[in-house]
Amino acid sequence: MKVYCNREILSALKDIKFPKAKSEILDIAKYQMDISEGALITLNQLDEKIFYSLDDICNNVKIICSIELRRALEKLKFPVTKIAIIEYLKSKKYSDTLIETADDLPDDIVYSSISEICE
Repeated sequence: MKVYCNREILSALKDIKFPKAKSEILDIAKYQMDISEGALITLNQLDEKIFYSLDDICNNVKIICSIELRRALEKLKFPVTKIAIIEYLKSKKYSDTLIETADDLPDDIVYSSISEICE
């Protein structure tokens, strides 16, 4: 699966001094006034390890929102859970790649919109 780091994450972490553990990165991000909950959820998906650069963080980000995924979710009725998203994608016979992407979402979040998933 291709990974990405959005501008919001890059901006929130641009001045970070490395190396940093995941918990330290999350603490720094949480104090950014303009960081969204979606970006924090994305960072919370990082592996439990020490990161040595912003590139190292971005290479570890697991949530991707391609045009294909956004289109697949357009007709989905919100609010939804991860399980509901996966069931919807399977019922509409979307690709395994999209289903695997949805499977990377946190289990305990109820999403109100596509943008909450794709931040």
